[in-house]
Amino acid sequence: MKLYCNLTSPFARKVRVVVRELGLADRVEEELIDPFAAQLPTEFLAANPLSRIPTLVTDRGEALPDSKLIIDYLQRRSKARLSTPDNRWAAARRGVVAEGILEAALASVLEKRRPESIVYPAYLDRQQAAILRAVDMLELEASGLTLEQPGVVDITTGVALAYLDFRLPYIPWRKRAPALVTWFTPFAERPSMQATCPPA
Repeated sequence: MKLYCNLTSPFARKVRVVVRELGLADRVEEELIDPFAAQLPTEFLAANPLSRIPTLVTDRGEALPDSKLIIDYLQRRSKARLSTPDNRWAAARRGVVAEGILEAALASVLEKRRPESIVYPAYLDRQQAAILRAVDMLELEASGLTLEQPGVVDITTGVALAYLDFRLPYIPWRKRAPALVTWFTPFAERPSMQATCPPA
């Protein structure tokens, strides 16, 4: 299987962590790509005409252009399974909120790449407020996160918090979320997380 990705995308990192947690690293070839490049390989655009990463091309030649699709597929193809929480709906809610942190953080990063004269500060403020509200909610439910056998929600949460540290270190999520910090600190030391750290 071929995974189109890069080393800084949080959505790609989520998949790369799952690949390692499922023991599939030897079956997935990672091809690094810049989806914003002016010229992109035709085979990548054929797999994902939206030019987004991650995109997985399966060993059957099927193209999966979304991290959720990819993770679902990998779990079905692996002998291992990520853990499933007892309270399905509470966990699903946490997963959506953690995914929202990723989306808001990435939106902020992309906004700040625009020419300074057209960066919209009110938009950045709105994204930061959304991130902090989401962190507050996850803090209240931090006891539902696990370290022993992490599931998709745990991985999404860990990658989201790591991305805040990486790209938006000015957002003070740690000061308002001590329970999340307690969970995240050892989670970030997992081999799958260490192997997928973005370059400094």
